[in-house]
Amino acid sequence: MKISRNLTGNISDMTTAIGDFLTGARGDRSGALSVLNDILGPLPAPGQPSMLEHRAEEMGMLPLIRTWQERDNTSVADESTIHALFRPAELQRFSSQTGLSDRAAMNILRDLLPSAIRHRAINARAGWQQHTAHTDATAQRAAGE
Repeated sequence: MKISRNLTGNISDMTTAIGDFLTGARGDRSGALSVLNDILGPLPAPGQPSMLEHRAEEMGMLPLIRTWQERDNTSVADESTIHALFRPAELQRFSSQTGLSDRAAMNILRDLLPSAIRHRAINARAGWQQHTAHTDATAQRAAGE
């Protein structure tokens, strides 16, 4: 029985690895970022932390998120961090929507999440600056009229 389960598990692991290799799942990031951004929801804004920031704060991991937001070339996230920040249903959604095996999805999330958080922070700041500049210009026009 034990040998049979080990053999079945090994065959399943090998089949998954072969499938991931043939489909390019280990290196394909084409749709993964879109799915990740959809799961993460709206960009953070002043006074309106993102879903991920809320979860990180609850888990005592907000300093890690801030590091990712502020620095380029951070290391990959570890698997325990991914499990702490995402619910099982979100991980399953990421896997199914990208067409990746659970293992390939986890590997891509570990690699992609820190840089995605960095880019989301940069985009959010750019949005705040544009909004502030627009608001300031509108206020100046109103004051001059």
